[in-house]
Amino acid sequence: MKKFATTLSVLAVAVSSLVATAAAEVKIASVNMSELHIMFYKRVDAENDLRKQVDAIREEITTRQEKVKALEQQLVNIQKQADPTLSDAKTKELREQYSAVKNEFDAERQEFETFVKRRQLAINDMRARMGALLSREMHEVVQAVAAEEGVDFVIDSSAFSQQPGGRVFPYVKPSTDISEKVIKRLNADAPAGFDAQAELQKVRNAAQQQSGAADAEGAKAGEETPAVQ
Repeated sequence: MKKFATTLSVLAVAVSSLVATAAAEVKIASVNMSELHIMFYKRVDAENDLRKQVDAIREEITTRQEKVKALEQQLVNIQKQADPTLSDAKTKELREQYSAVKNEFDAERQEFETFVKRRQLAINDMRARMGALLSREMHEVVQAVAAEEGVDFVIDSSAFSQQPGGRVFPYVKPSTDISEKVIKRLNADAPAGFDAQAELQKVRNAAQQQSGAADAEGAKAGEETPAVQ
């Protein structure tokens, strides 16, 4: 029995030694994918292009909507002309006119609603494809830098857990971060004057403003809520 216990102890020490050796040989790096996305110049270009397309779509939607409203107003105007004192011929004429405009109105409204739905799907598709292309290029650069650095694993330090406000990795040693090397590679072909840090600060400021506005709304709602007696 004593010999068996000694054998187990030896095995335990050997396994611990192997685990420690394996752990020492594994090199782990980290990147902040969320910040890389913000600082990537192609993200800014893609969003600007998407914004232009969205503005063009909104302009067309407005034009179509105005046409529908104009037809609706025509129907209102025809109805206002209705009068019991009118002759049968005039009443018939108004009814025929109303029916013709109503048919046109219904067709235009249906076409407008279909147009809006299709354009919304198109915008969502463009946004999804844009995100996929950017993510693919970012991952390729991360993999290239990791390979050059001899890294075995790369973790995303910005990943959030399912717990509200929680992160998958609550702490990441700063010395493992290779984000600077990755963003330098990603922005190697960026146009002159592009400031990645300025883009990051811009997004942070916007987030702080939104957070402040939300807190103000919450405080206002709290003040307006009557106290429970």
